[in-house]
Amino acid sequence: MEILFGAPDRLALLLPHCDSLRWVQSSWAGVKPLIECPRRDYQLTGVKNIFGPPMTEFVLAWLLAFERRVVQRSQARSWDEAVDGHLYGKSLGVMGTGSLGSHLAAACQAVGLRVRGLNSDGRSIPNFDDCYSTASINEFADGLDYLVALLPDTPGSDRLIDAELLAQLKPGAILINGGRANVVDQGALIAALDAGQLAHAVLDVLNLEPLPDSDPLWQVPNLHITSHTAAVTIPEIIVSVFCENYRRYHGGRSLLHRIDFDKGY
Repeated sequence: MEILFGAPDRLALLLPHCDSLRWVQSSWAGVKPLIECPRRDYQLTGVKNIFGPPMTEFVLAWLLAFERRVVQRSQARSWDEAVDGHLYGKSLGVMGTGSLGSHLAAACQAVGLRVRGLNSDGRSIPNFDDCYSTASINEFADGLDYLVALLPDTPGSDRLIDAELLAQLKPGAILINGGRANVVDQGALIAALDAGQLAHAVLDVLNLEPLPDSDPLWQVPNLHITSHTAAVTIPEIIVSVFCENYRRYHGGRSLLHRIDFDKGY
């Protein structure tokens, strides 16, 4: 078999049986099951530039719900003139400045947020006010009102969100992880919620999915679990990505969204 197209966890099982393999198209944004396989004698392509809008909706929906007290207002049974919070003028840090982070940054700037980005080398990226390298991660996090993680699952992103990083945030900050679960030190996160350093945390991704109903994480105050729904895959769009790459493959042109096996994305 020369070409494979599908979910990385299933395709990883087929790799040993495809002697003539030349190209694999992932149907997921993440490709960790394939990266972890020793075989690398083929082109691997992913899906990019399609999850920015839904991820942006997810992040802004939660931030606005917290700041504008959407649930409390919807349940009000008496007049309440207390002033809600706001996003304008506050600072948001985005861990990951690729297609997801860039789309989010543009939308956040449009509502008046100051947006910092974190990437491997601190290179400047459009739509971010400032960018920092992972070597300067504490400087990146210093005084942030909101922290959003959109990083891929790589060894370099393991537990970047730890107790030291969380301590750099403004007291009462909000954390949203829509990327991969490995970036969060879960114990440090719970401790930060207990201490009030974090007012809220939203986790769309977890090390164990689906999370059993009996797991104590469901009971952690101010921890909101969204069951990996932040940026749902639309089959028609994924198929269109494959079709375009299929035309490129047979036309001898370079494929879109090539994955670097060493980087993991």
